[in-house]
Amino acid sequence: MNPDLSTILSLRRVLESASEGEGMARSFVEGLGDVRPLGSESARLLLLGYPIPLALRPLVEGSSDEVSMLAALIVSAPRSSTSLVGKSGSAFAVTLERWIKARENGLLEQKVMRFRSLVTSAVLGAVTAMVASLGPIVGSLNFGTGTAADPGSLIYAGAAMVTVSSGMLGIFMSGKNFFVNVALSLAVFALVAAVASPLASVPSVRLWGVK
Repeated sequence: MNPDLSTILSLRRVLESASEGEGMARSFVEGLGDVRPLGSESARLLLLGYPIPLALRPLVEGSSDEVSMLAALIVSAPRSSTSLVGKSGSAFAVTLERWIKARENGLLEQKVMRFRSLVTSAVLGAVTAMVASLGPIVGSLNFGTGTAADPGSLIYAGAAMVTVSSGMLGIFMSGKNFFVNVALSLAVFALVAAVASPLASVPSVRLWGVK
């Protein structure tokens, strides 16, 4: 589980316990003891007798904006009504929990799209290499007159097309990491071209006979 989401869930349970009448400090110690590293540090400070604002400072000053916002709300809330603080903080924790889950889903979708772009780049490299390698054979099947295409020129043209196409796809899907798409497509292109290149040495054939 995402550590930020785990911390938010723990804080939510703490606030729910506090809203039911349990002491705030005790709820924090029981709820944050297993949340490492910041939660366990806050619990340790509470056990040492530090007040809640000082004990929750590791969470307030942490790198997670969501956890910091919730911890800051708890610290700044009035101590006059623990039950009220627990209820309002619990409702805010639910909102933050949904926000983190939505962000996680967005990141997962981005990873899936990037993976698909890599697969597309690999397929593009393989298909283009096969077409470039078999082009001279197709060109040698002359139904009339004409000359076969130069294998070298087809390979270079195919490599250039793969580089441009996979680069544009990578920029659209991955931004600065577009070079991964380019490297993968060129690697697959080179591999397939090396395997299929012997086929290009097949002698030219005229379907209508030799004049």
